[in-house]
Amino acid sequence: MFGTIICNKNELSEEELARYQGVYCGLCRAMKSRYGQWERMSLNYDMTFFALLLNGLYDENNDSTMIRCPIHPLKERMIFQNKYIEYAADMTVLLAYYKARDDWEDERRLSGKLYSNLLKKDIAQIEQAYPRQAAGVRESLKRLMELEQSAKSIPDEVVNCSGRMLAEIFVYEEDFWSETLRKFGYELGRFIYLMDAALDYEQDKKKNTYNPLFSMNQTPEQIELILTQAIGNATAEFEKLPIIQDVDIMRNILYGGVWQMYYARVKGKEENNGK
Repeated sequence: MFGTIICNKNELSEEELARYQGVYCGLCRAMKSRYGQWERMSLNYDMTFFALLLNGLYDENNDSTMIRCPIHPLKERMIFQNKYIEYAADMTVLLAYYKARDDWEDERRLSGKLYSNLLKKDIAQIEQAYPRQAAGVRESLKRLMELEQSAKSIPDEVVNCSGRMLAEIFVYEEDFWSETLRKFGYELGRFIYLMDAALDYEQDKKKNTYNPLFSMNQTPEQIELILTQAIGNATAEFEKLPIIQDVDIMRNILYGGVWQMYYARVKGKEENNGK
């Protein structure tokens, strides 16, 4: 479900790239210090965007540190840390656990069983700290699995499950901005699920696994307008938030970065077939 909410590096300045990478590395470090090495396997740039969003909205101060990463030991890197990056780390592990468990229960993927068992020790702590978010993820994924296994499921209902899940994740705490954050998370979650369906279309067809595009009688090439409307709804909510810090990085992601994989794997294939 994750992997598309990424920046277009070619359109960012060196300073913006360093900032973006610093938050990503900070998220990685937070996951290791709070949980362990195995948990870092679920690190992704989607949640880096999430950390940037909360940090920018609440204008949180960042503790910066220069470190030498074992994976990139030749050059020191600046990393950023604060409570919103830590929250993003917690939510990354929460989502990874339930996604892995779903992979095992739904598709009997052994990798899902093994990884969910590795993460299980962390979940009680996270669910106790964030009961609303945990319930939102659990209930959404349970309903999603039910709908995906039903021959009578309506695609829009399936897509909405992803929206409801991210809606709760995006609300750090109930406050003045909760409603807008919840709407933004909902719309972005719907976009992510639809984009994932488009990118996995051929693979799902070969494996005969569920994909909402099948019942919609649509190909990945044909849903570009639907995807545009979905991300348009999300960006409309985003623009209501009074964010100044890192807003250009986030706009780079929402208005361009999210389309990179689609253009490369779907539109690029369509153009090559037309030659």
